[in-house]
Amino acid sequence: MVYVPDTGLVNIPKFITQSTVGKFAWLALDHGATVEAAGTTALTDEVTLYGGERVLGTVSYEASYKAVIQYTFSFTGLGAGVPYALKGCGWFDQLAVGGNPLEVHAFAADKNVEDDESLQLTMKLAFAR
Repeated sequence: MVYVPDTGLVNIPKFITQSTVGKFAWLALDHGATVEAAGTTALTDEVTLYGGERVLGTVSYEASYKAVIQYTFSFTGLGAGVPYALKGCGWFDQLAVGGNPLEVHAFAADKNVEDDESLQLTMKLAFAR
């Protein structure tokens, strides 16, 4: 058994939020049915158009052992009155589609965006014993 002391709990999310290539600093949106499961290795249908492409997020450490990533996506080119359904998101270790997900999330309901709309996405990962 391994016991992680408080200093370890503080430093794990600080390590994750170092925003350099190879670190977990990239946000992605899913247009398909996101699967929240231990074996998930990718998003079902990652968004690669309209301003919803994978991006380098703003990463930070939040008190009480939390790693946070945030970005505001701006959607263009969808066409007037054409909603685009977002079904989930993921936190990854590289800019290119693929890589390793640190965390994936399926939205409780579709997030529909239209042309010239923005979506602020914030993901938090809390560590505890």
